This record gives sequence, C-alpha cells and structure tokens, in this order.
Amino acid sequence: MAGKKRKGKGDGNQIAPIIIGAIMVLCCMIPVSSSLFGQTGYITEITSSKRIGGELGDGNLPNTYQWSVGYTFKTKRGDYHTGSVQIKGDAVSAKSGLRVGSPVRYLAFAPRFNTPGEGRFDGSTILYVLLIGFGVWMITLGARKSQ
Repeated sequence: MAGKKRKGKGDGNQIAPIIIGAIMVLCCMIPVSSSLFGQTGYITEITSSKRIGGELGDGNLPNTYQWSVGYTFKTKRGDYHTGSVQIKGDAVSAKSGLRVGSPVRYLAFAPRFNTPGEGRFDGSTILYVLLIGFGVWMITLGARKSQ
C-alpha cells in the first residue's frame, strides 16, 4: 500500500483551469454588465488619440495600426469621468467614430468601467457571453478534477 499514489486533492493540476476560468469570467463580466445593465452617459471631450506601435501586419487589412482614443464623459448624476478604447485605424487617423455627444455605457456604482456605444445585445456582447460560459466550464472542470 505504500507504493500507491493518491489522486485527487494532492494533484495541483486542477488549480490552473479554475484560475484561468475565473479570470476569463471576471474580465468578460465588465463589458457585458455595462452593455446590458449600465447607464448611458455622453462624451463631452476627446482627450487623446495616439497611435500605438507599428503596423499590425494583418494580411487582409494592409496599413492597419492600433490606436488608443481617450475621452471624457458626463454621467446622469452630472459627474465627469474618463475612459479610453483601443481601435484599429490607418497610419494617419484612428477613424474611431467617437465624437462629442457619442454615447458611453457605464456601471452606475463604478463609472471607471465604461465602454463606448449604445449598449445593445450585439455580436461582441454575444462573444463575451460565450466566453463567460467557457470560463464557467473551465472552473467546473477544475473543480471536478479536485474531487
């Protein structure tokens, strides 16, 4: 009996799926919750527009660059908060479509978690919901390995 190895709680390989799943769920909850359950504010100022690094080298989209666009928006309570978004643009401009008056969705209890847009159930929200489901599946997989 001394030669038998106990499986289950002594393994350590169940921790990785649980941690990865939890990070995935937490990171995807912010855009989903602000999009579906958040409030709408409006951009009052575009504060910055910076190109990040060199050409992305997308095979389908030549001359594509990553841009960071910063903005200030006003909440329903009258507070002002800042946000930023990374988008693709060309070598000269971000072409973000963000302008003064564009909507921003934010969480009422934490306006620093915000995202530009109308806040509807669109393709990106569906993708985040699928990633949340995958994260929950990974947590379940890790929990089953530990038993």
